Amino acid sequence: MIDAKQFSKYGGVAAGSAIADYAVFSALLFLGAGILPAQMFARVAGGIFSFTLNKYWSFGTRSRKTLIIEGRRFIGLYTFSYFLALGILYTLTEYLYLGAYPAKIIADTFCFMVNFVVMRRYVFGGGRGLRGRVRALTKSP
Repeated sequence: MIDAKQFSKYGGVAAGSAIADYAVFSALLFLGAGILPAQMFARVAGGIFSFTLNKYWSFGTRSRKTLIIEGRRFIGLYTFSYFLALGILYTLTEYLYLGAYPAKIIADTFCFMVNFVVMRRYVFGGGRGLRGRVRALTKSP
């Protein structure tokens, strides 16, 4: 079951991340960068904002001991989400001829939902991670 308070904090962080993302995206488009390069730099800016606030505020994992594990997991999720968003944006603008901003909103909304589930259960969930799960499955009784 989704914790409403945690989801609302995540939503607040996502809003702040979106503001940072859209500011960078718009500035780069204004300066003449293409849609994909603008999206690439905007996602990085939003990701740094998102990790920091989600770690300490949304999911409340304050331990420095978990920083490297969570950081590595976040980068993995972020890499997946980054290419997923680029793929959706590219498909919507190049094949479905949507404008840059509507396509970005669709891509970001889809990634928002995927990211919450993965962050809650894997990145900041305190679980064993993929290696631990594979070891547990392959371990002899």
